[in-house]
Amino acid sequence: MATVQGRKNRAGEITSYRVKWREGGRRDGDWQSETFDDDTSAGVFCEAVNEAGQQWPPGWVKGRGYIAAEAGDDDRYRFRNFATRSIEDKTGVEEHYRVACMRDLERYVFPTFGTSDVRSTEHFSRDTVRAWVRQLEQTKVFKGPRPKVGEPKWRPMSPKTIRNLHGLLSSILQEAVTAEPPLRARNPCELTRLPRIDDDGAEDGEDIEFLTPDEVEGVISCMERRSDQLLSKVKYGTGMRWSEVTALAPQCLVDWATAKPVIRVKRAWKRDGEGGYYIGMPKSKRGRRSIRVSLAVVEAIEELGGEDLDNPDRLYFTGEQQQRLHYSTFHDRWKRAVLRAKAEGLLPKHKNPTPHDLRHSHAAVLLSEGRGLTYVQRRLGHESIKTTSDTYGHLLPEADDEAMAVIDRSLGRTTPTADEIQERAEETVDHSRVHVVHFETGHVEAFWKAGDARTVADQWQLDNGQSTRVETWAADWWRRQQTNGLKGVRDGLPNRIRLWSMGPAVYGPDGAEQASEPGVHQPRDRWVWEWEADYTQESAHSRSEWRPGPRAETEAMAWGLDLVSVRAAYASARTDALRICSLHPALSSQGGREAVG
Repeated sequence: MATVQGRKNRAGEITSYRVKWREGGRRDGDWQSETFDDDTSAGVFCEAVNEAGQQWPPGWVKGRGYIAAEAGDDDRYRFRNFATRSIEDKTGVEEHYRVACMRDLERYVFPTFGTSDVRSTEHFSRDTVRAWVRQLEQTKVFKGPRPKVGEPKWRPMSPKTIRNLHGLLSSILQEAVTAEPPLRARNPCELTRLPRIDDDGAEDGEDIEFLTPDEVEGVISCMERRSDQLLSKVKYGTGMRWSEVTALAPQCLVDWATAKPVIRVKRAWKRDGEGGYYIGMPKSKRGRRSIRVSLAVVEAIEELGGEDLDNPDRLYFTGEQQQRLHYSTFHDRWKRAVLRAKAEGLLPKHKNPTPHDLRHSHAAVLLSEGRGLTYVQRRLGHESIKTTSDTYGHLLPEADDEAMAVIDRSLGRTTPTADEIQERAEETVDHSRVHVVHFETGHVEAFWKAGDARTVADQWQLDNGQSTRVETWAADWWRRQQTNGLKGVRDGLPNRIRLWSMGPAVYGPDGAEQASEPGVHQPRDRWVWEWEADYTQESAHSRSEWRPGPRAETEAMAWGLDLVSVRAAYASARTDALRICSLHPALSSQGGREAVG
């Protein structure tokens, strides 16, 4: 806690008052101080330090005083100015990103917070940010350009867009928190509960539409232009992004005449920030990749001119004037093909795929045939495997055929016979073998499906950075090794949750907080599987308990699924720990107070 100390001269007279505290209230925190001429000012400042959690009050400049948020004579901290400067000064980003950020700020953030002061806890608080998020949830938007005739199709803003806008606001306020000196004590965006991306209640939302191989073939067959059919085949057969596939040129072909042809993804259309486009590098470092392609893709490229050494930069897919093929132009033709496919019974009525769903469907068919998440991540060019896991992790692998053969079959090179289709439909899980995942901790999990075991092994490595090993054993041998026989062998993927935790805060018998690891009071998250001890389905748990030993320490911690609830539970647990710390049983043996339960 901050305290006020009178400073005396040699005659013993108090000449000034000093407010002194340890930063953050930690026992090992650096000493901080500020000096005042009168005790009243020192007392007001002391209270402000304590309210800020033993930190410098937001907006206070050492030696100069508090710059009041309502002063109005310094526009640097008006959110519009602060945010604009933040975006303009960002390094390592493309100009298009800068333009997009400013566009979103102008449309959705400045109308609410533009004149607010980044230092003000009244202007930016949990309540004001929550009210802004609720306003976004009620905002109607439309996709694509405004139609020339009639009204566009309005719909509620998607949860993903809301999260992106909230992240933009949060990043700017975080700069105010980390400024030197800090302009704010904390970022109020951390306290906001956002709509789930996988729970979009909007009509015609942004849910991914996975197409079966037959449905892909059906839509392609309904396209009028041969060039559109070939583009769709290449996009589905490679999983490339629109900006990448439309920048494809002969220079991207590697080992084209061999048995293992490859497309090197090294070009993509980029926005220049002024409404134009240019060919640059792909989206990220992992976006620059080499993709092994099937013979069906090779045939499509060959029909478009193939390995044209005389024109290595020639685009395979262009518009009417041989310029960049606009997505909107292709999308119009794609929508007509989708309608025809539905009319002819080649596509279910409830499915409304976009061209980008060819990329999703490419990933789905590979996963369904037993390829791991890491393989799919590298093929799609995701910077993080978490993106791959979050998008496709729910798809269950069911077989173990070669990926290239799957793509070929999907694109119509070989058509399964009626007997083969019936055979696949009658396939059952092989109960003669058990696929076992071994973890570094010594724990094991058994699965009937090899694909399930590989998925869990891959995901565990992603979550924990620990190696795993998958082994296959005869089911009869495994049954004899286990006390519960085959009852523990899983038929599907186990549950996995994102767990938030805080603490432990540790207190001595006098209520003084003991030295702890940095960040112990900050929320931490990790993924937990259903077989782990911390697994829960509750929003929050808390615990306050005595630690064994002569030091008579008491600890408090909290964990659960909901961050806001965990924060509240942690605060309550710390209060309980302070209440019981003086009653530690170890104190009775040391001549202290008698402990009570």
